[in-house]
Amino acid sequence: METLLYKWILLGSLMICHAHVTFTNLKCVMVDKSFGDIKCHIKAVNRTHKYIDLTARLFKGPADNISVNLKLMRYNHGYKPFFIELSYDACKFLKNPKNPFVTSFYNTFRKNSNLNHTCPFDHDLIVDKLYTGNLENNFSNFPSLMNGDYAFFTEWFMNKIQRSYVNIYFRLTGSKEN
Repeated sequence: METLLYKWILLGSLMICHAHVTFTNLKCVMVDKSFGDIKCHIKAVNRTHKYIDLTARLFKGPADNISVNLKLMRYNHGYKPFFIELSYDACKFLKNPKNPFVTSFYNTFRKNSNLNHTCPFDHDLIVDKLYTGNLENNFSNFPSLMNGDYAFFTEWFMNKIQRSYVNIYFRLTGSKEN
């Protein structure tokens, strides 16, 4: 019986796929230039891993009544919606984080940012050194993600007016085969 258990554990460990995530592009735009300024870049740590830095300076504040449109896109002769497309009230979510998809997205950058409290925000918004190595375990948990090019398209609104958008492009390899 014990031998059977060991074989079962070994077989299960062989079936685990380790995904490798690499950022391929990053696009940050402040649509309303009078509202603020946004800067972002990707920096290579080594050949296989990169990290993202993002800083949004707000000229008008405090920022409240914030909503976000989030789309997971997959490249297939152009980026097309894939798996998740949702809108949510960011202030309500920060008070009571119950949506599992939004929670997964938020947890990818929560530890690397100062977006760790409820609204209002009266300071610069920073995501500092969001490293791909920290994301790889998260992406291997999604069985529907196959090898390929993906993107998170986010649109940020305040008082129902689009203020900015951030598109994060990445490549997933080593996951479950196509």
